[in-house]
Amino acid sequence: MCAVSWSLSCIAQCLLAVPVDGPPVRFGVALPARALARGLRLEGRGALQWRRLPVGGDAADPAWIELAIVAPRGTARVLAGGAGPSPDGNGPAFVFERSERPVAEGAQSLARWRWRDGVVDEQVRTRMLVATTGGDERFEVGEAWTQTTPGLDRRAHAWLRLAPAVAVACGLLPPQGSGGAVAADVRRRLRDAVPVLPELPGARGAGDYARSGGVVCNGEFDTPLALLRVGLGLADERAFAAARRAARHLVDRDLDARTGLPFAHGPDHRRSEPEPGHAWLQGLLQVGLVTADDGLIDAANSLAAAVAGQRPLGEGRLDRLRDHAWPLRELESLLAVSPSPALAAAADRIARGIATRWDASRRTFRFGESATPDGAVLERGWLAAGLLLPALRLHLARRPDPALGRRVDDYAAALRQRLLAGGDGLPTHWRLGPGGDAFAEHREHGTGAACLLLDALSPRDLERALARSTARRAMQDVVATDHPDLATEFTLVARCDWVWR
Repeated sequence: MCAVSWSLSCIAQCLLAVPVDGPPVRFGVALPARALARGLRLEGRGALQWRRLPVGGDAADPAWIELAIVAPRGTARVLAGGAGPSPDGNGPAFVFERSERPVAEGAQSLARWRWRDGVVDEQVRTRMLVATTGGDERFEVGEAWTQTTPGLDRRAHAWLRLAPAVAVACGLLPPQGSGGAVAADVRRRLRDAVPVLPELPGARGAGDYARSGGVVCNGEFDTPLALLRVGLGLADERAFAAARRAARHLVDRDLDARTGLPFAHGPDHRRSEPEPGHAWLQGLLQVGLVTADDGLIDAANSLAAAVAGQRPLGEGRLDRLRDHAWPLRELESLLAVSPSPALAAAADRIARGIATRWDASRRTFRFGESATPDGAVLERGWLAAGLLLPALRLHLARRPDPALGRRVDDYAAALRQRLLAGGDGLPTHWRLGPGGDAFAEHREHGTGAACLLLDALSPRDLERALARSTARRAMQDVVATDHPDLATEFTLVARCDWVWR
């Protein structure tokens, strides 16, 4: 079996072992730049073609590439030392063609892959410049409709046959370790939920899901990311395919041309106002990377630029943690793969704004929505632990700041104290008095919010928490398939790092 740690010996030998079941494969993967500098080749019969994906720039290491292979059934071993890239998409495995033309609905782009074995894949994307009725569905101005030949999307299912460590090495899943039997049980529940997720009907609904009360989720909490993690982490073909549909839905249906942000969840795909606290791009980016889809990658970059250009929406009670923390986390997720001075400056600005909100006596970052009539501070523990803390840690990994780092460490210690204090269930909300004393604690069982709390813990503290029967019981009913908001709960749980450790 090929190594995936990308050591020097790996570069000299086998970079990647790709099981091939007959048809051509085409997917994205991250490989070391020094190996790519020597070119790539296959061991044995077959054709290999590669190019850099439009992310990270020429200095990226590891670098994300499109890898295409036509080979006999078996295991295709990718070695360093061979052909250079085919940047125009024309090489020994396939010839790529692209064209644009006007149509009655607006504009249409056609992408075609002509494989050396005679197979032809096509993708047609129609952008609606006028409201259009097709079949029983009505597409609004600003929407698009992407149609593909059956085999195209399946090319990237080669990911489901790769060694699990490849996803870890590429930064798509966290290193395995401390979740134990509890995490394994949660993963089983996620797998069982995939077939019953309430996906909306028709071409316009495909890739999005329903919530109770007639609400359309609009990818709430990053559904593409959640589905991709289940697909990669469990080699689940249904989830992997659904992740691609969800990413395409975001790009084709949910983006607002005025702000560049997705419409928030609401009564329809395009009715609720876009908000910086409801804009997720990590899943879109990662789906684009693993499927070698330039359109999705470009859309993630455009969405990042839109997020960077937004300011938090409100003041006072409308000043919300999510409108600061989500943009920071999403920008840092992209910056970890593709450095950008403009996006880095925006992330730095957001982080500085969060830093000014530090309340040393209460050991928390305060937002306007935290104020309570009795003068206490309402700590939304599940968002603090599962969103704000990880966002700040991502920021500090890119841009160390000793002063902010001390505040984040103190913040993490305070959250850890609450999570390990014991009691039935897990604390999702509590109030903090002037001296930092916690009271009026609200605890939950079997919810995505409770699950998200555990992402604040180090691997060692996670083991301590899950060793307690109360914490284990709190995880027993997560992702219940009869939950009225199953898609939202599924997404909250599947995006948690600890679930995949």
